[in-house]
Amino acid sequence: MFKKINFKKSVYICCFFSMGIFAQEKITTESFDEIFKEWMDPSKPGVAAGVIHNGKVIYLKGFGSAEIEHNTKITPQTRFQVDDLAKQFTVLAILLLEQEDKLSLEDDIRKYLPELPDYKTPIKVKHLLNHSSGLNNLDPVKELLGIRRNDVFTQQDALMLIRSQKQLNFTPGTDFSYHQSDTELILLAEIVAKASNQTFPEYASKYIFKPLQMNNTVFNNERNLLENTATSYNVGEQIRHNPVNDLTLGVTNLYTSAEDLTKWYISFTNPVNKLGELVRKLDTYVTLNNGKMFTSSWGRMTYGRYFDHAERGVPKIWQYGLVGGYASNIFRFHTKNFTSFVIGNNNRYNGMPAMQMAYKILENDFKEPPSIDFSKIKIKKISVKKLKKYEGFFWNKKNGLARHIYVNNDTLRYKRLESNRETALIPINENIFQFVVGSDDKIILKFIDNKFSVVSGESDASIYNKYQPVTTVNNELNNYTGLFYNKELDVTYTFSVENDMLVAKNLKNGTTQFHQIIKDIFRSNTFMLSGIEFARNNQNKIIGFGINTDGVKNLKFEKIFLKNI
Repeated sequence: MFKKINFKKSVYICCFFSMGIFAQEKITTESFDEIFKEWMDPSKPGVAAGVIHNGKVIYLKGFGSAEIEHNTKITPQTRFQVDDLAKQFTVLAILLLEQEDKLSLEDDIRKYLPELPDYKTPIKVKHLLNHSSGLNNLDPVKELLGIRRNDVFTQQDALMLIRSQKQLNFTPGTDFSYHQSDTELILLAEIVAKASNQTFPEYASKYIFKPLQMNNTVFNNERNLLENTATSYNVGEQIRHNPVNDLTLGVTNLYTSAEDLTKWYISFTNPVNKLGELVRKLDTYVTLNNGKMFTSSWGRMTYGRYFDHAERGVPKIWQYGLVGGYASNIFRFHTKNFTSFVIGNNNRYNGMPAMQMAYKILENDFKEPPSIDFSKIKIKKISVKKLKKYEGFFWNKKNGLARHIYVNNDTLRYKRLESNRETALIPINENIFQFVVGSDDKIILKFIDNKFSVVSGESDASIYNKYQPVTTVNNELNNYTGLFYNKELDVTYTFSVENDMLVAKNLKNGTTQFHQIIKDIFRSNTFMLSGIEFARNNQNKIIGFGINTDGVKNLKFEKIFLKNI
């Protein structure tokens, strides 16, 4: 016997269920739209945003103008330059060539780039992938040469500077330096071209973008914009063009759309053909020869050149790019199968709206609050007298950075020298302190003897040694004056004393002021000369100096004496 069905009730339930789904989707879409209210003005540059959850696109939309001169709207198909997001595709091309037996990660890179110097200890392809090559960071080198941020800088310019390096910063595979990453990716793009016998953009398009149906994505380092590409702007009191003049490949100059990015990030969970396994391999952590991982305050670095760093207790992979007026941010909560991203043309960091979209969907998944509640932290009572024992000046030799620790209003403070900002330190043990920050980042400072270490989250410890600031009179500073020349870059700096300070001058870079740390060691607030150490001969006379920054360790300047001219 069949059970009698109340059709009116069934229809009502079905309609209610359908309306419930529709209402939920509508509320979600509207709540996302609310995040982008300020970008909705069609007369101003804007953004495109996407959200992927459980392998499906649940939000994809554009806001604002792709080209304000012609009132062109941003759509999910509008191309943007995504800067550092390009790096993962360069690495994927290398992994694909390895899979095809067209190269080996154990190959000496001079097999493909014989024009590079012979560094005695070979740099292998795997060292470029693992971010452990020992090559110079290009940014301070460019600054030394007076190449400004907005100057045109081509792939050939980059290769010329890379070839000029005669001595590595360290033996390949034994150390990391985040800021050398651009150099490594530029070389990887060149290796792709040599190993595939195609141009790098051609190979990426044919073997990566086309199989993934990313039909609106391309590497392009020409100054002429492709069709359907958002114009790069700088938004201030006036809106003006902000062209991209860094024309290097491998590290930047990937143009893609929000729609294509959804296809890309879906491929991490829903593999497409033979690329699937390799795409997932991009999440592999980079390591040194001894297996040590690259761990910084940003998180653990992966092959794809993004970072694995928890957000409020939830594992998260993130990456951002900023070049010209283009900005991009992506957060991939891989354990929750959720990705959100924002790309734009308004010269603005887009991390906040990208994260706000994540908060909308994953609100109940976050284990920790958005910021640390310091009222709930058990504080160790330490007298001001004991706190003052920790006072002093401290110096990180590896990166040429100096810090000042002092007591103010009964609280220990941490300050970068010549900075107006200070950070309070609360004691959680006799010699262990926590930074008071307005985020969920747990930063711990620990004093041991005449030094302290700083650890941010799971980062490696940064060590600062105590020093007594040197008070040097002009007569002593004069020992460091003169003309200094670097042959590799063919660049000269003149050191002199002005207003009781050692300064360096260069026609293109103006004046750099130095502060002395200890004998023969100085620091400045510039990237290119953040730390320098003078060298002496057997007669105790200054004969040159070397640069010590994050990414440049062995760049030497020789003092030019009149008798040598």
